[in-house]
Amino acid sequence: MKTKLMLCTSVSVLTLAVSMEAAGKEYCSVKTLKGTYSYSTQGYYVGNPYAESGMESYNGAGNVVNTYTDSLGRANAGDTATYVIGEDCHGTVTYNSGSVYNIYVSPNGDSMTYILTSGDGVIAGTSHRVSNKLILK
Repeated sequence: MKTKLMLCTSVSVLTLAVSMEAAGKEYCSVKTLKGTYSYSTQGYYVGNPYAESGMESYNGAGNVVNTYTDSLGRANAGDTATYVIGEDCHGTVTYNSGSVYNIYVSPNGDSMTYILTSGDGVIAGTSHRVSNKLILK
């Protein structure tokens, strides 16, 4: 009886561990970013002061749609991108226009910080989820 009880306990603990690991896959993966985020960016681009504000919709499968206004163009513009996120909640967003950003995502996906890692600029900012829906498509 004691052996049977220990076996049942071991199986229960193993099942719980596997379930917790499976549930954790939503965290720190492309699934973590799902919904629409607003952001504000500041820095320097080609030696000049730079600012940008916008919104991005992350689809939870590695794709982004972006709309923004920056201090250079001073008009609404848009772009698309792909993204990856590792198990440490650090990732990369690569825009079709050529910009690449390192991102650091909160485990629940509500916010992130980012910094430009390509081109001739020093640009960084924060982004916060404003909706669980994909406002931009």
